[in-house]
Amino acid sequence: MAKKQKHNSDSPASSVDRWKPARAMGLARALMKAGYGTRKQTSTMVDEGRISVDDEIIFDPNRMLAAGSQIYLDGRPLARLKPSYYAFNKPVRVVCTPSEGPERKLVSEFFPRDIPGLQTAGRLDSKTVGLLLISNDRPWINLVTGSKVLDQEFRVQVEGELTELEIGVMTAGVHLPKLGMFRPLSVKIVEVLNSRTVITMVVREGKIRQVRRMLNTLLHKVVFVRRTRIGDIRLGDLPIGGVRHLTAREIHSIFESEKAMSNPAIPKGDE
Repeated sequence: MAKKQKHNSDSPASSVDRWKPARAMGLARALMKAGYGTRKQTSTMVDEGRISVDDEIIFDPNRMLAAGSQIYLDGRPLARLKPSYYAFNKPVRVVCTPSEGPERKLVSEFFPRDIPGLQTAGRLDSKTVGLLLISNDRPWINLVTGSKVLDQEFRVQVEGELTELEIGVMTAGVHLPKLGMFRPLSVKIVEVLNSRTVITMVVREGKIRQVRRMLNTLLHKVVFVRRTRIGDIRLGDLPIGGVRHLTAREIHSIFESEKAMSNPAIPKGDE
């Protein structure tokens, strides 16, 4: 039997708004539902002996809990999380998951340490820098990642001089092998310098690999990609590796995008 753990009822944390499961469920799932991370992250918390239930330390992430069980994290009552929202300027060679590069630094190493359950809303590959959104509000994250109306703006540098004809080809749409038709909302030349072209590209529902593949199809090697905007949220002058709180207006803009999705009469973006 796991060792009993004595909890300090006089701790300031005991006065917080506690979270308890409303119905029977597994322990790791309960922690995930409470907003303390993904299933893998919460399972790790249990494996490390950080979780106790009704004064018993539990090491089985699948242990079933009764509705209303008293859950403790590191000896403190499990609190109802306050939603937090951040913008992050991801540096190059920083990855979102360990599987992308076991020797590389993780995005999570830049997260505020005192806010549990933070996750990225989507990903950027190790070569792509710029804006990533971070939150512990899972429904909000799902709105960002599942949106069909949020524009994303990229600043891209390629080798060679892009012609107006090539810009026209891209905006008309390019069929990419195994990826299908890809059509940016807009492509604009910013500058041509030292045999390299800098462009801005606005896409919707597009992946960065499609951006790279399209430019490679036109025989222009991609040198650098930075995401500068997601919907109404802009990277601005946030320093590389920097994290900032989103404003109430920026947070609300994601919920507004959901309304736009359900009401196609609302104009959006550059279309």
